This record gives sequence, structure tokens and C-alpha cells, in this order.
Amino acid sequence: MYTTHKTCSTGWDAVVYILPIFTLQYMVGVLVQLKHTVLLRIALLPLILWVIFRALSVLDFSCGQQGNAHKNAMLFTCTTSMVARTTVWTLTRQPYKRDNVSAAESTSLPMACWNAWDLQLNVRGIGWNWSQGIPIRRPSLQLQSRPRFLLFAITRFAFCLVMFDAFMEALRAQFSGISPHDIYTIFDHSLPLIPRYIRVLQTVYLISWVTYLTIEGVYQLLSTIFVILFWQCPSQWPPLFDKPWLSTSLSDLWGRRWHQMVRHSAVALGGAPLACFLGRPGYVLGTFLFSGAIHCIHFLANKRGGNPVFEGGFFVMNGVGILLERAWSKARSRRVGGVYGSMWTLLWVTVWAVPMVDQWAKIGRFDAGAALGDFRPAMFLLSLILPTATDKDFVVSCLCFRLSVLFLVYTLFTMR
Repeated sequence: MYTTHKTCSTGWDAVVYILPIFTLQYMVGVLVQLKHTVLLRIALLPLILWVIFRALSVLDFSCGQQGNAHKNAMLFTCTTSMVARTTVWTLTRQPYKRDNVSAAESTSLPMACWNAWDLQLNVRGIGWNWSQGIPIRRPSLQLQSRPRFLLFAITRFAFCLVMFDAFMEALRAQFSGISPHDIYTIFDHSLPLIPRYIRVLQTVYLISWVTYLTIEGVYQLLSTIFVILFWQCPSQWPPLFDKPWLSTSLSDLWGRRWHQMVRHSAVALGGAPLACFLGRPGYVLGTFLFSGAIHCIHFLANKRGGNPVFEGGFFVMNGVGILLERAWSKARSRRVGGVYGSMWTLLWVTVWAVPMVDQWAKIGRFDAGAALGDFRPAMFLLSLILPTATDKDFVVSCLCFRLSVLFLVYTLFTMR
């Protein structure tokens, strides 16, 4: 336990400190759809920054428990994202407009008030004029009816939940005898060199799947909630990822296949300003610098030590990798791709992911499974089919490695 001068947040604190943030962001979301409102938006921006600073200075969602520090980190990350998006709305010159709204309706205040709700939730700009250039994957199944979409989303969420638990169990099996809360490095110097780095690569592999399953699972859960409660159309929730394991270049991975939730803000606040001085290289590096800064804020908000430079450096070096790809393509007159492109992408991402994942161990990311409490869906399912004396941790580890590797090999040789 650690001491803090902040207040352990309650339901009333959320009303007093959190509600004003959403209210002011909503007001800017209304104004950005109307003409000649730039000065009003600029006037509201400092007020939004102040109420966010007040909330971060007062609220402590961990209630002094170091194991719950990730709750404060999520608050910092969400508010930082809100600041970024609101800043983009404040500085934009072209009013935002939904594709299904006529020009006459888009300038009306009632319509702007209604559409502002969607604008707050729609981070990829689906159905808006500002989303041009953001790739959105088309669903392989046309699930236009709400019942079919909800069934698919709930099934996907349940699958992600079970697989998340399975990969977390496999990850814990890499550090047998050590509590996830006490893992501070992925390097075991008591092992010989080759086994040590094999375990490091296995750990990075597992944590990559955990990251993907976490984001995908949360997305499926949110799509279910908003389609039910806010009666949103299934078309507003297309797939978040585009099979990132099939990436044939870094440009392909980060520009299309990985989720694009921060792309608009990263380009507007990072890429575009730096492009004014450095051209296309500045555009790429500025975008990844912004993304790295967002992740560094989440890293620092955990307040469990570690070096955020490795977190931000991962994203910056992926920007450098994209510039290297462009230089190679210009020199060889062909783009990076194919099997060699996949190998290059995997190698570059892994090299820079190793030090970052090592820092994740220091701030308790390996204890993410604690979010499920005592609920272990994967282990429960295995207990139904395996004998009682079977080592379920070993079985889970084998399944996660062998099945996922076979899946990657299959998709590699069947990609088009």
C-alpha cells in the first residue's frame, strides 16, 4: 500500500469531477458541427483543461492500493485522449458533418446536439466527413440485423474472454513459482543465454496476443452495449482490426491492420505540425511521437517505476522502420511485401517490443488477469474435460503456443 493525498473516488465524486468533463466536451462536439464557432471552441478549451486537471489532482480510483494503480492509469489515458480529440475539434476549420445528414440539417442546432453523442463515442469517424483516409475494414459477414450482430458480438466477446484467460495462464506458467505481482523483468539471468532469450521471445509472443485480445474484447463489449442502449446501427461497429498477423510490412501493420482509434488525433496534433518542417518524414515521425506520448502517459500514471522511454521508443522506432521501408522502396523501385516483408515486420517489432515488455513487467502488466478476480473461464472449461490430476497450466501453455502458431502458419500460407 502507498499513501496519497488524493480522495478515494465515490459515485458523488464522479458527478462532481467527471461529469463536467463530458459536458464540456459534448458542448465542443456540438459547436464543431456549426459554422463560425471557432472562437467559442477556443474559449472552452482552457476550461476543459482545468476541469480535467482538477479531476486528476483530486480523484484516486486506486484508493491507496498499489495493485489498483491501473485504474488511475486508465483515467489518465481516457482524459488524455479526450484532451487530444477536443483540441482537434477546437482547431479544425471545416465543420464536421455526418454522411447521412443533408447540408441544411447539418447546420441546425437540434441536429448538432443529437449528433454530438455519436461524435463523442465515434473515435474512427465512421459516417463522418473527417474520417477520410482512415481505413475501415469491411466485415466478412454482413450482419445488418441487430439480433444477428449482437449474437456475433457476444460470441466474440466470450471467445476473447476465454482466450485472454488462457494466454494469461500461459504467461504465468513462464514464471512458475513467482506471483505475477512480483515479476519485475522478463530476463532470467540464472538461465543459459539461449534458453533465456527463448523464454523472452515466448513472453513477448504471449503478451502480444493478450494485448490484442484485451482491445478486441473491450470493443466487442462496447459494441454490444451501444447497439442495445443507444440503438446504434451495426454498421457503426465494423471490425476494429484487420488481421494484423498477416502484415507484410510495418506500413501495412500500423497504417491499416492495427486499430486506428488514435490515428486522427495523432496525425492532426503530431504528424501534420512536424510535416510543416520535415515534410513526409516529419509526418510519419510526428504521428508515432504522439502515439508514443499517449502510451507514456499511461505508463507513468501507474506510478510503479519503470522507464517510459522504452514505451515511447517502441512507437518512435516503428516510425523509423516505416521510413526505412520507404527508403528501400525508393531505392529498389518496389514496395516491401511478401514473405520477406512479413519476416522483416516480425523481426523489427519484436526487437523493439522486448525492452518495452520488460518495462511492462516492472509496472505490473503481467498481473492483468487479476481484473477477472477468481473467475477463470479457460481453466473452468479445462476442468470439465481433463482429469483432476492433470497439470492444467501445462496444458494451457501447450495449447496457446501450438494452436496459435499453427493458426499463424495457416494464415500465412493462405493469405492473398
